[in-house]
Amino acid sequence: MRYFAMIDGERRGPYELDELSAAGVRPDTYVWCKGMADWQKAEEVADICRFYRRRIFDLMHPQRPAAGTQTDAQAAPAEADDPYADVPPRFRAMVRRGGVPPEGIRDDTPDTSVPPSPTLFIAIFLTLFCFPLTGFVAIYYSYRARAAWTESRRSDSKRGKPLYTDSEREQLRADAHDYDRSAKMWTGITFFLGLILFAFMGHKFF
Repeated sequence: MRYFAMIDGERRGPYELDELSAAGVRPDTYVWCKGMADWQKAEEVADICRFYRRRIFDLMHPQRPAAGTQTDAQAAPAEADDPYADVPPRFRAMVRRGGVPPEGIRDDTPDTSVPPSPTLFIAIFLTLFCFPLTGFVAIYYSYRARAAWTESRRSDSKRGKPLYTDSEREQLRADAHDYDRSAKMWTGITFFLGLILFAFMGHKFF
């Protein structure tokens, strides 16, 4: 995907993912690419976060050199290892907030070849019987997950032309899983808030 960025009040780009840092994009810089409904901060775009997580993973798991080959790390004096050292400084805080464990990088990228879990019915049920305010948020993300996945499965337009490229379909599937993750989070919040509400009401009236 190629992104445009709002830098110094001007729209610049498009940039590939690995060009964003050099272009001056910070986590709070607004970016946009084809398929996005509106401009978003870079730290809120799942594709950008995934790119830097994968980059950190590759840095933390380098390929072993052939036997008898001396690496630069072996030839140079040992230095304090920082798992974030090769991440652009502007994105280090964003990656740390992304939940990178201190013992190493965990590749938690979802498998976009399978559909997201069906959470819409559960979200509706919990909205009716637990806590409606957060339940509506769960329903929203569940609907967006299903809609994004369904859209990624569409093949041709009425004129017989392909609707999306392979990269655009992959982005739609990734968005579906991101929405699904948010739906699960808000479904859990709704459930536990419902438990707290029922416990409070039971204690007060009984």
